Amino acid sequence: MTTHAIGEGHGAGSVTVRRDAAGVIVSVGTEMPDVLGWRPEELIGRASTDFIHPEDQGSAITAWFAMLEHADEVGVWQGRYRTSDGSWKWIESTNANRLNDESNPAVISEMKPVTVARVSLAEALRAREQLLTRLSDALPIGVFQIDAARTLTFANDQLTKVIGHSPSATIEAQFSAIDPDDHQRFLDAVDAVLNNQPIDELELHIVRSGGDAGADDRFCVVNMRPLTDATNRIAGAVGCVSDVTEQVRLRRQLEQRANFDGLTSCLNRSAILDVLTASLNRSRITGHGVAVVFVDLCRFKEINDRYGHMAGDEILSLTANRLRSVVRDDDLVGRFGGDEFLVVCPQISGADGTRDIAERIHQALAGCVELGVGRVDIRASVGGAFTVRPISVDDLVAQADQAMYEAKRLGSSVASVVEAKEDWMPADVVRG
Repeated sequence: MTTHAIGEGHGAGSVTVRRDAAGVIVSVGTEMPDVLGWRPEELIGRASTDFIHPEDQGSAITAWFAMLEHADEVGVWQGRYRTSDGSWKWIESTNANRLNDESNPAVISEMKPVTVARVSLAEALRAREQLLTRLSDALPIGVFQIDAARTLTFANDQLTKVIGHSPSATIEAQFSAIDPDDHQRFLDAVDAVLNNQPIDELELHIVRSGGDAGADDRFCVVNMRPLTDATNRIAGAVGCVSDVTEQVRLRRQLEQRANFDGLTSCLNRSAILDVLTASLNRSRITGHGVAVVFVDLCRFKEINDRYGHMAGDEILSLTANRLRSVVRDDDLVGRFGGDEFLVVCPQISGADGTRDIAERIHQALAGCVELGVGRVDIRASVGGAFTVRPISVDDLVAQADQAMYEAKRLGSSVASVVEAKEDWMPADVVRG
């Protein structure tokens, strides 16, 4: 099919068309044969969209509903109409909302052909828009555009694939599946880009499974740039969304290996000492006490030698699980090495609070357990040290370790707890 310019085929006049609220044609001026070639009776009772080019129907419908929002609203739309010979002709339609006219409610449209220059410009713009749309659909990343009111004005197909959400009206609705922990960060980023600040590498967790980083969840990185109008005011923003799920999962696996003991899932020695360092630094600001509880499994080498390393591994895993079950929510458990564990207790009240945790640990690790090799008796020596004053990590751990050895000397019948001293010496004798 071809596209008419002025002077080709039909005349260059205008015609008045009346339509109802649904866009159905109810009357047509006698000039219609000169404009599009159709006889009026061929159009009456038909929907306008029956004659609009498929590529222009989206913009026509958007303009139509925008015009219908207010009584006496007048809107202008340009697009291609099918002529009686099957070709396409550019038409400018000025639509006046007169639906509130009680005697003869209708949308009155003045339709006239578009000039050659305006047709060329419109087709050039549409060709460019089509190029950008096709290009964005070919990209392996999600692409979107918003206006200053945060309305989503464009989204390519890949965006839906990345974030798993069907196209929505606003950017907030489009990204409604992000993890609640990321929600405010995302809103702040949208505010920032609409205040002329570029956004780079914003990582978001997209929740698809209803859980925390479930198998179906995705992770994406969002970059956004502001858009300005002819007066250099912020008119909106454009953004791209990259799926980085595999990279995030690999990074988390590496972090897991770097920070956690593979057998017990406890923090490893380095990580638990980092936690203790951070807790002591924080306590200097908050004034809260910090405690560490040192745990040493008794007769562990004997059990290993008698029943084998698999039984020893079972005991270590069981010990870790019991430690996690009796400490407070904010306490963290680390495997210090071999058969030794260290529990870091931030915001501790003092000796009584430390002793309560240490004794719960002592009780949890006393008695017989059922292993694959049968029933085995386990015990642990438990020592704790707390401080409300600045002290080094090494000194606090060493004093907890000394308290543990005091408990071991006493036969592991009780947990030993001390208040850490700044002038402590390894030869000092501590007693619970």
